[in-house]
Order: sequence, then structure tokens, then C-alpha cells
Amino acid sequence: MPKYSIVVVDDDRSDANKVVDQILKLKDIHKIGDFEDVRVFENGKDALNYLMRNKVDILFLDIQMPELSGFELYKVLPQQMRPALVFVTAYAEFALDSYKLDACDYLMKNVSFEAIFLALNKCLKRLGAPIMLAPAVQREYYVYEVKDSRSKRVLKYRDIVYIQSIDNYVEIVTRNERLICRITMEEIEENMPISYYARIHRGYIVNFNFVKNIDGAELWLTEGEKVSLPISRTRRKNIAGMGKSAE
Repeated sequence: MPKYSIVVVDDDRSDANKVVDQILKLKDIHKIGDFEDVRVFENGKDALNYLMRNKVDILFLDIQMPELSGFELYKVLPQQMRPALVFVTAYAEFALDSYKLDACDYLMKNVSFEAIFLALNKCLKRLGAPIMLAPAVQREYYVYEVKDSRSKRVLKYRDIVYIQSIDNYVEIVTRNERLICRITMEEIEENMPISYYARIHRGYIVNFNFVKNIDGAELWLTEGEKVSLPISRTRRKNIAGMGKSAE
């Protein structure tokens, strides 16, 4: 069984411990790598000193820390000493900068088991290691790059009513706004919660928590500007068993 070393850096020890607790839960899952060495540092300087002297596989890194920020720490590391990176922060506004550093994931505090699981999978993929399998694990949110904007938005899946394909972009319709984002429908399908999301048409993905009724080739929504969405014949199998609306 492969073994991986992990470093968690956060000036708030309780936040760091939450990350470690979720990582250690994964050791009980069958046929995954052994995270034998999980070290915690409460300041960037001590973490940097360790990372400069030890080859670490995966780094969970807070951003806003006194003396040395997470961004500053990672930029100082030589390329060959840089672990697979996951930022863990309370602030959504740093998401764009995190991806400029080629981070595997960007997590918002308080982290869940599911979020840590998916982040570790991305890190293992980056390392060329076997990916952990757990079909029940689903992401609660996703970081979307908004068209014609320098910012990225963290959207919770439960707040999205539906998603529509528009040329090389998608329009994401929430209960309160509409956003044009740089992502493909296929990328959304890879990450969406399959227990209540389904692709009902080449151009539409819908959150079934907002579905009122299904009538032939149309699906009726409980709210939003569009009262109904089309269902293609080839996608009808995707909505089989999707709650009361699909009965």
C-alpha cells in the first residue's frame, strides 16, 4: 500500500485539527493509501522550514496567517519541493489567485469529510497515484470562474436551480442571480451531486429540489424566470427515480 506524507498549516489549531480528523477518517476505508505522516504547523515560518528540508506529498494550506501568508509560503518553495496543494480558507475572494498557483483544490472552512475526500483524490491524481473510490461522496459546492470578471464565485449546489449551456460557456441560475461561467457541461457533470442533479437535455442540468412536475417532454420548476425546461428523449433515463417529481 502506498504511503503519503501530508502537512497541514493553519494558525488556528482548531481549524487544522478539523482537517486532520477528516484525513484520518480515510485510513479506515479499504484499499486506499496510508497517510502515515500528517504534521501540523501553526505558522508559515515553521512550516516553510520543514518543507524546505523534507519532501512532502500533499499540503493543506491556510491563506491568511500572520508574518507569512499561505501564498508567500508556497511561492518561496523551490518547484521540486512543492507538494500537491490544497488551500483551506474562510475567504472566497482568493480563489482566482489560488488557481494561478495550480492548486488542486480550494476548500472553504469548516471542511467536511466529503470535501477533504475529493481534494485528496485530486492530489493523488496529480501525484499519479491510485484514486480512492467512494460513490456516496458528493461535493457541496464548486468554485466557478465568471465570464468577463477577475473573480471566482463559490456556489453551493443546493442553491442552483438549473444550468444551461450557452456556446462555450454555461449560464448558472440560482435562486437570486444568473451567472455566465467558464466551464463545460461535462466538467459540471463530473462534480455535481448525482443524488439530486441530472442532465435532462444536451443543454440543461437541473436541481431536482426545484422540480414541481414532469409532463412528457417538459419539466416544470417551482421558481425562477423559466417555468419549464425541455427533456430530451435520450436523457429521460437520467431522471428515473429522481424523488417525487420523477415518479
